[in-house]
Formats: sequence, C-alpha cells, structure tokens
Amino acid sequence: MQKLLSFPIVLWCCLSTFMAGAQNNVLTGSIKDAANDKPLAGVSVFLNGTSKGTVTRSDGNFALTIPPGRYQVIVSAIGYATYLTEVSSRNLPPSLKITLHTAAEELASVTVEPYVKDGWKKYGKTFWQYFIGTTANAADCTIKNKEALRFHWYLKSNQLAVTAVEPLLIENKALGYDLEYRLERFVCDFASHIVSYYGYPLFRDMPTTDDEKKKKWESNRQLAYMGSMMHFMRSLYSHRAHEEGFLVKYKTPVPNIEKKRVKEIYTPNITKTDSIPIDSLHHYWEVLREPDYFMEPATDPEGLTTIQKDQTHVLFFYDSCTVIYGNPRRGIAYTESAIRLINQQPIAIDENGSYYPTSEVLDLQTWSITQNISNLLPRDYDINAHIP
Repeated sequence: MQKLLSFPIVLWCCLSTFMAGAQNNVLTGSIKDAANDKPLAGVSVFLNGTSKGTVTRSDGNFALTIPPGRYQVIVSAIGYATYLTEVSSRNLPPSLKITLHTAAEELASVTVEPYVKDGWKKYGKTFWQYFIGTTANAADCTIKNKEALRFHWYLKSNQLAVTAVEPLLIENKALGYDLEYRLERFVCDFASHIVSYYGYPLFRDMPTTDDEKKKKWESNRQLAYMGSMMHFMRSLYSHRAHEEGFLVKYKTPVPNIEKKRVKEIYTPNITKTDSIPIDSLHHYWEVLREPDYFMEPATDPEGLTTIQKDQTHVLFFYDSCTVIYGNPRRGIAYTESAIRLINQQPIAIDENGSYYPTSEVLDLQTWSITQNISNLLPRDYDINAHIP
C-alpha cells in the first residue's frame, strides 16, 4: 500500500453481497523440513489478508478453505523462512508439496541493518499515524508487542524504515479483530511525501458472548467497508459501481478526428502543396501539430475496466481517478478520494477486492487517511454475514 503524506481532505446505495452463499474450495498440502525431509507440525498456513488460516497436523498435512478469488498462501513457522505462493479458487492446484528452509540459511545472505535503540520513543508517533491511522477506530487499537519493531533512519535519503522481528499482535477493539501482522517493510519517505508498507496479515474474530458488542462490531465493520478501496474494487469487478453508490471522474483518450482527416488529405499531396490554398495549408499545419488523441473527462465506471481472454479483470486509467462516495441514509457524508497508477501500467482486480500489483497504486485524499490498519477488513469479509 502507498499513500501521500500530505493531502487535501474533501468530505463528500446499495451494498455489495460478496461471497454470500458462494461455494468454497479446499486447498490441501504437506510441509516438510528441507534439511531432513521430515514433516513439520504446527506450521501456520493462511491466506494473506483474510481470516482463513490453519496449522499443519502431526503428519505435516493441512487443509484450508479457499473463498472465491485470488490469494497469496503464506506458510510461516518459528525458525524457518516464510514461504509464499499464489492460488485462485477458480483453478486450485493439486495437493501442495512444500519444503521450508531454516531462517539461518536465509539470514546468511542478508545484511543486518543497525536500528535506532529507542526507536519507538523517537518515531513511534509517526509510525502509528501512517500504519495504524488517525481515524476514530485507531483509538481502540493496540500493538501488544511494540518491542518487536525495529526503526531505521536514513539521513541521506530522508527516510524512516520500520521492520519487525516477529509478527505484530494488533488488537482492534473497534472492529472486533485480533490481527497478526507479519510486517515486511514500512517506509516513510519525507522527500517524496509517500508512505508505503507491506506485510502478511491474518485476522481472527475476538471471542465474546456479548450480543451487543457483536452488533457494535458488525456496525463498525460495515462503516469501515462502505466507500473503502475494497468496496470500490469489488464494485468495479461486479460492474455495480453506480449501484453501490460510487461516482468516478477520470480522463480518457479521444481520437483527434480532424487530424486524421487532414493527414488523409495532406500526406498524399505533400509534394504538391502549390495546389492547396494557403489558408488551408496553415490550417493543416496547425492541426498536424496537435496530438493524435485529446484527453477528455469521463464518468462511466465501465470505461475503467476490461476483461481479458483468461477472464482477468484489468483496471487502467490515465493520470488519476477521482472516486466519490456517500450514503446519507446511513449518516455517511460524501467524501472524495483518488487513486493513481504510479507507472501508468494496468493492474488486475479481483472479486474479493484485491488488486495486483499493489505497489502500482497510490492512495490520495480521503483514502490516504482511512485505508490504514485501524479500518482494515479481511479480504473474505462479507457485509451480510453475522459474527458467530
């Protein structure tokens, strides 16, 4: 995820029915130690960014339910390097055969960077602001093992980088989640004003028998979902952006019809300009200096996506796309957000709201404030489901 450090805030309907009644598939596999080929028990296997996870049995085998969509499978065990692979519910592989290498083997080729000893005291506030967030939900969040964080300050590049030596244990009492977040890298670039971070989160519902608390969590989750990046991406995938309450503004290329007409007239007669009136020649020269395409404003969300032959949904637009959302009936004021494709390359979007590669997308305006850990929902979130 990437976002700007500074941004303007402009406060600006139906709900998605993602995965309700959908059939889930099961991924199976076995995990062994690469050194001795023995099965590994108690290894954590989960889908990145979801609430779907399990551990291997004594024989090293596992079975994991895969909701509709595309996911990264994360395999993690103490003392071993993290293993990652990608699966899709549409085309699950046969039983996976995974071997884990010890972390010592991986660390042998990694340069250990020095870190600031009192890093949380110096930079904890900055990290909290851009990682956990500053929304109302952030006040109900706690990082239970802050000592696992390592802060690195790079004076020449004016960057703050943060890593973690173990998964962060984050308690979100606003949404009712216990979050285990394997933080790979957090970078706050004060020169470019861009924050980026990535990692592997696993969600678990907080245990409770209090029905009122469950209702409160369900309500807060719905509010966090509505108008979020996940909500927007799901609505684009299902071609329901307008029905879901989104308005979009972007620029689309329109052919320069006059230039095409002039080329058809002028090019064959380029050596016979004496036969063309001087006024026409001046007009032709002016038109030929124009671009082949003009960028004109567009508001149709259907123009943002295309479906490829393999059924991959692709999102592309030029420059940036403004996204407006609001739901006055639920007390949600209209807000204006925006996204930018950093390298102007298409990205793939999925029915669960994921997009790839995530490093291509820059959040702007409201989303740069709200799309933080304090408002983060699992990719298998279903707005119609109730907390058991």
